[in-house]
Amino acid sequence: MATTTHNLPNPRASEGVWSTLFSSHTFEPVLARAKGIHLYDEEGNEYIDASGGPIAVNLGHGDPRIAETVAKQMEQYSYCHPVMSNRSRAELCEKLADRLPPNLNTTYLVCGGSEAVETAIKVARQYHVARGNSQKYKIISNYDSYHGMTLATMSLSGNPGTQRHFEPMLQKWPKVHQYSPTRKPSGMSEPDWALACAAELDEAIHYAGSQSVAAYIATPVGSGSDYGVVAPPEYWMAVREVCDKHDVLFIDDEVVTGFGRTGKWFAIEHHGIEADIMTLGKGISSLYAPMGAVAVSDKVNEPFEQGVAFVHGFTNAGHPIGCAISSRVVDIIEEDGLVRNAAEIGNYLQEQSAKVRSHQTVREIRGVGLLRVAEMVKNKETLGFFARDTNAETKLQAIALKNGLAFYATLYGSRRGPSKNRGLPLFISPPICITREEVDELLRRLDQTLTDWENDLGVIQI
Repeated sequence: MATTTHNLPNPRASEGVWSTLFSSHTFEPVLARAKGIHLYDEEGNEYIDASGGPIAVNLGHGDPRIAETVAKQMEQYSYCHPVMSNRSRAELCEKLADRLPPNLNTTYLVCGGSEAVETAIKVARQYHVARGNSQKYKIISNYDSYHGMTLATMSLSGNPGTQRHFEPMLQKWPKVHQYSPTRKPSGMSEPDWALACAAELDEAIHYAGSQSVAAYIATPVGSGSDYGVVAPPEYWMAVREVCDKHDVLFIDDEVVTGFGRTGKWFAIEHHGIEADIMTLGKGISSLYAPMGAVAVSDKVNEPFEQGVAFVHGFTNAGHPIGCAISSRVVDIIEEDGLVRNAAEIGNYLQEQSAKVRSHQTVREIRGVGLLRVAEMVKNKETLGFFARDTNAETKLQAIALKNGLAFYATLYGSRRGPSKNRGLPLFISPPICITREEVDELLRRLDQTLTDWENDLGVIQI
């Protein structure tokens, strides 16, 4: 493997050609090419894409099969006039229906995760209106969650750091705590705690007025400070029962977790329940093109199938090139056995990560499949993160780049800010095509990165 020899990278200065970028947060290395799990800058340095970009590059970079697909589609047509039917759109939706849970048989295509969640909100609202329940409009979500960056999706996201500038413009919808083992009272069993967490949703719906609540949205694997936490089956079963009790739709946000990332096609399959609406993005195209989707259950689709018009739309929704790419991505995930690989290699990564987990700044590594997340802390006793003036997040990213690792979340984390008395997530979620040998090298570089970072911050080793 090639090693990096350049000095510690600095955040990109706004000068020359770079001065025309508005609010850029990148580092100095300029990407020249990418292949498989590796990125290469213009100076020839190699980096492992340790987080699959923004937990989205499932397939790996530079797959020639995708380039062939793009060329073929562009030879036919690059955009379909809105009054005509787009076969690549229909074929993608058919492939999704074959792999989604059995109750999700129709899909609305969009251009990314935020658009998918925004669309899901509108589906839920219009479904209730179509059934004569026009008073149902509130969407309940979780504290410390993340569902997108439009104003509507920011209303659902539960971190004050991203909301502070826009607070007057956001909906004041109710929020509940997600399942978190950290909050579990001493002596209480996991199943009992799971039921207690689910009961909080029941209480929130009651006090918000069940007649006004349209949907509950959540990710099937923990987010925020609890990124990577997998709740026990009792939790999700109880959530499903609470939603059914109050005629509240359950929106399963799989933008991060879908398309093999967790060792299943979709993470909800780990929990044995079905959603009413599922949002998709990121891995649907492996970021070879902007793409997102909203899968709708047969129950929710019924009024629209009977003629109710869905009032919504985006110019690039269902773009032929994006559809062709996503359709081929789905095929390759299946052909190459990448869902199984994510499950097996994810377990291997966890087993081999003992040295990384022994660092004073790593509370734990948790997750499922190749959605693995390290909670980075100042020390394992207090669980809090370093003070902002230490510049710890930027230093971690820079040192990782020096050691040949490209991570997502540290700069983003500094903008969001950590949750109360908790650390920041560091995603160890490489493309799901990664091999055992590549995992070994990733962990070696990460161990060195953490050692260098802790030395820089003056962390005392125990």
